[in-house]
Amino acid sequence: MTFGQKIYNVVNHVFDAFAWGVRIILVFITLLISLQVFLRAVFDYSIHWSEEVSLIAFIYITFFAMAIALRYDMHLRVELFVSRLPKTGRKAVEFFDNLVLLLISISMVYTGVKLTVYGVASIMPATRWPTSIIYLPTPIAGIMCCLQQVFRLIGIAHSDVADNYIKGAFEE
Repeated sequence: MTFGQKIYNVVNHVFDAFAWGVRIILVFITLLISLQVFLRAVFDYSIHWSEEVSLIAFIYITFFAMAIALRYDMHLRVELFVSRLPKTGRKAVEFFDNLVLLLISISMVYTGVKLTVYGVASIMPATRWPTSIIYLPTPIAGIMCCLQQVFRLIGIAHSDVADNYIKGAFEE
């Protein structure tokens, strides 16, 4: 097993942790909002921080799920015209697609770090947490997406969807 494959295996374990984290956060949001509704309806009491925490948790779910979707190659493809290209053309389009996704991921890391650093100075009203907590999943998910795209570009990671796409399995 090469060094790159070892790193790829570690990254896969991190992606699995992301998937479990998304599940746990989703259960947490469901319980928190249900408790908030119950307390408001029955006891006329409101948890003052529940909306803020639910929003933060939803942001984490969104970015982590985006990284997980990229891992499984679930982004959209428009195959109407590309499916008519020869195999080498489809390979080139797939390479270009991965390159564009890598550039987007790099910009997520860059802007996410900037936003996280800027957010340290401000405080959210209900929880008194720094606003940077809202921006933190952007660079984390961006790093995971960058790693996945680099593994695809250098040939360590493979996708059944992309392989079928290149082979022309989706031709009409």
